[in-house]
Parts: sequence; structure tokens; C-alpha cells
Amino acid sequence: MFYDVKVLNPQGKVKKIISEQELSTKYWNAFYTHEANKTLNSSGTKQVPNWVKKKLDMDYAHVRITSLSA
Repeated sequence: MFYDVKVLNPQGKVKKIISEQELSTKYWNAFYTHEANKTLNSSGTKQVPNWVKKKLDMDYAHVRITSLSA
């Protein structure tokens, strides 16, 4: 639900009135454009911080060594 919007100039006089129909049209056009640009797949991979990689390498170093020697 939209209401008419009055745009005022610096002196406080009405410069333009935007109708509720125009506002509705602009809103829904922007909405459909935004929805059309959404994708379900991520185009990139999330980067794991270096400190996490180092901690996991230290925690599971024995697993990697064991699996390589088997």
C-alpha cells in the first residue's frame, strides 16, 4: 500500500507529487529486477582464514601422516 508523496523544493513549496500508482510501479519493477538477479549457486568459494587452516593442520597432522604411510 502506497500513498502519494510530495517532493518539496528548498523553499518548502511542492515541487512534484509522485502518485501511489507510480510508486507501486517503481517498487515492483525494482523487486522483479532484484529477484531475477538472484542465483541459487554461489559463483565463488569462501576463503578459509589462514589461522584456521594452520590449526586444523596441527590438530590432524597425525591423521595425514598415518594415511600416507598406510
